[in-house]
Amino acid sequence: MEILPVTNQFSGVFNSEKAWNGPTWRDAPMPVPTEAALAQRLERELRAAKGASELAAAEVLVPAELLARAARQLLALAEGEPCGSRGAAVIVDVAGRRLAAFKIDPNMLTTHEIHLHLEHDATNWTSLLPQFLKNLTRGGTIIISPQFTIEKQKLFRSEAE
Repeated sequence: MEILPVTNQFSGVFNSEKAWNGPTWRDAPMPVPTEAALAQRLERELRAAKGASELAAAEVLVPAELLARAARQLLALAEGEPCGSRGAAVIVDVAGRRLAAFKIDPNMLTTHEIHLHLEHDATNWTSLLPQFLKNLTRGGTIIISPQFTIEKQKLFRSEAE
């Protein structure tokens, strides 16, 4: 094996300040989740949480526009936060029981939590059946109400507060 000397023939040509004129990774805009993308993410998280819980045998019916409306309100609540919606941790509960929790951007510092509270629909016809008849079906059917509540909890305080 032969060892060759390395000459520094490019020493005066390369200037690190002029090497890259484009945006750095800190300056590059990160994609903000859209309403549709966030609604799909909510659906995926709810499906995964349902499969991992005792609700796996039950059928859960969610109104068509519920997740889109929840995503719209979630994005509106996160608008004034330092990291926007990317700094949100979303916690979904059904009738007071936590079903799913996820961060919108796992690489971002969590600056606030958004709690999405879903309720059972008590106005449907299955609520009129006695409990023993509900238990005879295959795990039962859970119908989610079109109404929900959503609230934001800040995890920090700014100097102005």
